[in-house]
Amino acid sequence: MSDAVLQAVIQGHARQLRTPTIAREYASVARRARDDGWPYEEYLRELLEAELRTRQENAARRYMRLAQFPDHKTLEQIEWDALQGIPRPKLLELASCRFVEAGEDIVIAGPIGTGKTHLAIALGVEAAKRRIPVVFHKAADLVRDLMEARDERTLSR
Repeated sequence: MSDAVLQAVIQGHARQLRTPTIAREYASVARRARDDGWPYEEYLRELLEAELRTRQENAARRYMRLAQFPDHKTLEQIEWDALQGIPRPKLLELASCRFVEAGEDIVIAGPIGTGKTHLAIALGVEAAKRRIPVVFHKAADLVRDLMEARDERTLSR
């Protein structure tokens, strides 16, 4: 089989298997593997890891988009001194999202301008990175939506 035919077959199989990263990367990874003398298993591992990494990145982007964050805020951007009453270790524990896995809730409350929204978005971003579904709403918006639904008698029980 000629190189051109082989490439076309590999591309076609990768498309059918819905592995676009493998379709895009296999030739360059094969070149590296050949030049560096990798065993077949190492070549396959490298391709599969590239596909997996791309899928994880795409999923995280999708979760971020679906979350409807008003801004993109991260924990790295937080002014730790401005967050009163929340120890840094506690915030880092929350960022691990173990509370979600445990089925627990958190409430972020405090005076205006203390970073509640920033913290909520940053924690939501961490959850989205872990492919945990997130939807962001400010409490005031939720209350307004509930009141409108009640007034229009569209609130289900």
